[in-house]
Amino acid sequence: MARVAPARRRSRSWLFLLLLLGVVGGLVLTPGSARQVEAVGSQVLEPIQAIVSELFGQVEDVTTVMRRMAELSRQNDQYRDEIDRLQSEIAQLRELEVENRDLRNLLGLKQRSGTGELLPARVIARDPSPFVQAITLDRGTDDGVKEGMTIISWRGVVGRVSRVSPTSSKVLLITDTSSSISGRVQSATSRVTGIIKGRPEGGLVMQRIPNDETLQTGETVVTSDFGGLMPEGLVVGQIIQIRRKDVDVLQEAVIEPSADMKRLERLYVLLSTSDTR
Repeated sequence: MARVAPARRRSRSWLFLLLLLGVVGGLVLTPGSARQVEAVGSQVLEPIQAIVSELFGQVEDVTTVMRRMAELSRQNDQYRDEIDRLQSEIAQLRELEVENRDLRNLLGLKQRSGTGELLPARVIARDPSPFVQAITLDRGTDDGVKEGMTIISWRGVVGRVSRVSPTSSKVLLITDTSSSISGRVQSATSRVTGIIKGRPEGGLVMQRIPNDETLQTGETVVTSDFGGLMPEGLVVGQIIQIRRKDVDVLQEAVIEPSADMKRLERLYVLLSTSDTR
């Protein structure tokens, strides 16, 4: 019996194999069987193909989006560069406009006061000490600047050169407490003169004015050539207050400078003068 069982199993295996080959052969030899097999394969593979196509489509969409983003980034960089260029040009035009305005106003100052030859200069530094009113200009002896020369803006007198080097000059402003120049009240009724000094609290004060002289607020004060420190007729400022005591023989006038000492940028060195009296 032990020998018969293996033989039966082998015979059954051969029978199953022959039956399977018969079925496959029948399918192959039967008309339309190939289309049936293809249809079955298509039904099985169609979902897989759809998934693969969708994945490839998503990859293609992502690539397109990335390419578009890179293109937009390049365009934004170009636009930023163009905006920076235009802003720079606008800033330069504004500077030219300010400079042209200053030159027009300076021309009017020269016509009124007969100011002589002028050398344009720029403020490059301010004295760091809060107790010293001084600035540094970008002009020096190489440009013909000398100690004692007057510095003006189109609004009026600013100060005098106190120290000079080949390429720069230090200017003591008229608002410094150590500054002292001669001034004159420009009035139809009074041509009184006095000494103009800087005030510790800011601004100017005109001292040594006889008490019997009549002064009014709003009157213009100009430089006087008394003492030879500055040329005659440069605008200093306007009287904003008069200080007088009955017991004193002298009075004084507080003056607001015409030039804005806190915003000095473009100035002019007065190289030579003409007599305008």
